[in-house]
Amino acid sequence: MFRWPSRFVLKRTATVTLIAAAMSISISTGIRVVLGIEADTVTVAVRIVLPFLIAIPLALIWFTHLERLEKSYRDLLKHTAELTRRASADPLTGVLNRRSFVEHFDLAQERGAAGFLLIADVDYLKSINDRFGHPAGDAAIMATAAALRETLGPQSLIARIGGDEFCAFLPTETAHDVAALNLRMNDIATREFQTRTGLDEEMSLTLGYQSCHRGLTFEAAIARADKMLYGSKRERGLKLVSAL
Repeated sequence: MFRWPSRFVLKRTATVTLIAAAMSISISTGIRVVLGIEADTVTVAVRIVLPFLIAIPLALIWFTHLERLEKSYRDLLKHTAELTRRASADPLTGVLNRRSFVEHFDLAQERGAAGFLLIADVDYLKSINDRFGHPAGDAAIMATAAALRETLGPQSLIARIGGDEFCAFLPTETAHDVAALNLRMNDIATREFQTRTGLDEEMSLTLGYQSCHRGLTFEAAIARADKMLYGSKRERGLKLVSAL
């Protein structure tokens, strides 16, 4: 199917054609002047028209081919970027996956970035799955991710590291009031869950909290926060904990 050339192709074709025509006419005219040859009207017309007849189709073909190559290259870059994004993201929620988060976290600690590791666990996810089915459980996971993003903001790294577990690396100034963060997360998660499912059910998250320092590995930080978080669930009944 015929497609009219794009502005990119037409503009460059016109430029090249005019340059080729000007060079051809100038050279032929110069040769005639040097040799003292006079040209009749037909010869002059041919010398003017011929460069256009040759340059225009050649330039159209070349620049159309070049445009297609550039488009293919841009599409390849876009596809590669998308594959990279997918490889580093959790497919259900769109936040980082565990591997990518660990790489970012360890690099931050090697460079001495100050901050806090926050872990969040979805309360009663098994009960949600059992009562309403796994699509509702998936909605609870996605609602939790939305709550973390909205509460912590773009300056924090957020990841899903397990079935119902999330973690985040927060700058120091973001983590001044974890209790308030927890309450806001619960409110947002409940709102998102109800919107996604149409169920009149509340959601809650339990948080663990660990300050970070240079050289602290992800495994060490998560182990401390995890221990306190699950200790809190067992002994004190789903309360906020801080591991400072």
